[in-house]
Amino acid sequence: MNNKDTEQTGHSADATIETTVAQSCWLLKTARAPKLGKQAEGEIGYQIVTGSDRQEPMIQIVSNDSGGYFSKEAVCFSRVAACVHQHQKDQPFPSKLLQTAFTGRSSNNAGFLAAILRAEGLLTVAPDAEGRHVISGDWAAWKASTLAGPGQEVDVEPADTEAKADASEQAAPSPEAEKAATRRGKK
Repeated sequence: MNNKDTEQTGHSADATIETTVAQSCWLLKTARAPKLGKQAEGEIGYQIVTGSDRQEPMIQIVSNDSGGYFSKEAVCFSRVAACVHQHQKDQPFPSKLLQTAFTGRSSNNAGFLAAILRAEGLLTVAPDAEGRHVISGDWAAWKASTLAGPGQEVDVEPADTEAKADASEQAAPSPEAEKAATRRGKK
């Protein structure tokens, strides 16, 4: 599920430690969100998980219906909220504002996360600014209701090395690339 597993300590979104054994976490939701770009096709698959203490939800991008790299890291909701809440509620902002919530470097992370936040009702399209978002919904209520969900306990294997964390950048091959690989016998 997560190639760079961390355990939250204290209440700081930045305070994390690497674990060396499998840890339990709760899978709270698996869902899909439509991509936001004009030319974009398909959906983004995502999961919402939390630690065994059920104090902080984390959002993880797990699939992309078409081509495009993304980081499979689980991003703490408090990091996402910190990115967004630096803006006034009614002021539009671009997806790239969300990039700092990730440690992964994929340029698609922010846009895919914006799609997920829209699907969760936490962002809406800005009425007069194409490709931008405005804050919507009650973020605190969303967090509380998400953490209150029943969920399913799952074990997560930790990352062994930093190189493995870099491998967390994933790409779903485009349908055209899959067809070409099949024709070449390289699936």
